[in-house]
Amino acid sequence: MNIQVAEKKPGVFLVALDGDLDMSTSPQVRNAHLPIFRNKKVSHIVVDLSGVSYIDSSGIATFVEGLQLSRKGNIRFTLAGAGETVESIFDLAYLKNVFEMVPDASRLFHGE
Repeated sequence: MNIQVAEKKPGVFLVALDGDLDMSTSPQVRNAHLPIFRNKKVSHIVVDLSGVSYIDSSGIATFVEGLQLSRKGNIRFTLAGAGETVESIFDLAYLKNVFEMVPDASRLFHGE
């Protein structure tokens, strides 16, 4: 799993993931995005899933935890660029409408 974290605008962070998100890699993802929630200046976290071809329940759980933290901290939390396979897992778990999911992360940085 390759994880890139960048502050795209003041308070807006992009977490770009590349690889399979499963039981062995979800702790890496969790460790990468949890410190962002502790940043007092963060207003929006965007997780770019365009490089993720597979996700299992542990990956989903990582994002559910992120969503819970975002709600506590009043931080916008967006999943972007999920491919058909990844999006179908969120759909099967009845979570597709729970998360803010957008087709492309780059669109978020032009209109925000």
